[in-house]
Amino acid sequence: MNKLLKVLILSLFVTLAFTACKKAEDSVAEEAKEAIDEMKEATVDAAKEAAAATEKAAEATQKAANEAVDATAEAAGEAKEKAAEAVEEAKEATK
Repeated sequence: MNKLLKVLILSLFVTLAFTACKKAEDSVAEEAKEAIDEMKEATVDAAKEAAAATEKAAEATQKAANEAVDATAEAAGEAKEKAAEAVEEAKEATK
């Protein structure tokens, strides 16, 4: 009977140890899954923020380019007017 009791206690101990290991394994797997999900969300959020910043920079660049085109066109118009005035003055001076 003493030997049978030892075997039963040992079996119970092994079963409890196996159950504890299985629970720990499940817990670690769940924690790893949660960490992966958090990293995935952070990566998606960072990508969205980067895309928004890129779009904003592109809009600012386009605005600056449009302003430069407008300023160049205005300067060209003024230069054309001054050139026309200079031609007229030259014609008047030669009369």
